[in-house]
Amino acid sequence: MIPVLFSIGSLSVSSYGVFLALGICFGIFLVWRLCRAWDLDEEKILDLTVLTFIGGLVGARAYFVILNLQYFISPLNLILINKVPGLNFWGGILGGWLTLYFAARRFKMDFWQLADIALVGMIGGLILSDVGCFFGGCNIGIPSSAFFGVTMVGSLGKRWPIQLIESLLLSISLVKIWSEATHFHQRGKIASLGFIYIGIIKLMLDPLKQDHSGRIFSLSFVLLGLTIYYKVTKQNPIKHLKIFGNFLVKFIVDSEVRKRVVQIVYKSWYNQKTIIGWKLRNLKKLLRRFNVKFS
Repeated sequence: MIPVLFSIGSLSVSSYGVFLALGICFGIFLVWRLCRAWDLDEEKILDLTVLTFIGGLVGARAYFVILNLQYFISPLNLILINKVPGLNFWGGILGGWLTLYFAARRFKMDFWQLADIALVGMIGGLILSDVGCFFGGCNIGIPSSAFFGVTMVGSLGKRWPIQLIESLLLSISLVKIWSEATHFHQRGKIASLGFIYIGIIKLMLDPLKQDHSGRIFSLSFVLLGLTIYYKVTKQNPIKHLKIFGNFLVKFIVDSEVRKRVVQIVYKSWYNQKTIIGWKLRNLKKLLRRFNVKFS
């Protein structure tokens, strides 16, 4: 792929770093939009967002260093991310959420409301950081002989483009969550849905990844999301389990049910594809609608 976009003298600008910066900007933009929609103090929320992103970056870098101590004999390599690139997703999650929790307590703000906003921004950031991973050669997939296999930096043979697949699935989840976030909801519900979506996507793609160390974290994300969801919505999980069990039995034994499910999934996918295609074709109008002005 393209690990280095360009160089200025001895300074190399990595594709991963560029897309990470773009992801942070996109995440902040989404947070700003929600602040305006919910009529919140934009300046204070954006300050907290930047602080949370910094905490996430520190946590992601620290956890990556702990897992790869052999590459950090020189102390300078700890901070020179261009020289020794690498961040750990789960370390970033831990660092970011700890920062958000203590910041919410410090400024006496509603943690769950901040968590809802943060999850939307986080998913937006992950979408572009995954693209950066694709170009930079991190978080690689298993070997693949399929026509869509790609050659990754530092790896032999062609690999599953797992980073782009994850970015696509996260984009779909962002569309779903944005719809929920811009309508009335219980505080904490958006955060719970974000945890569930991210955890499920990570678990689905885990068999196609070279590194399986995040499997337990992914499962924990799903369980945490479900716990928060049922706590804030005050719904009965046993009732939902019974409904799901009945549906599963019908799906297995009744061909008509399977046919309807396939039709619903296909229709939903077609609608999402049409919406995304329309938004891409009308990107300039969409940005103007969000009050983004071109100079």
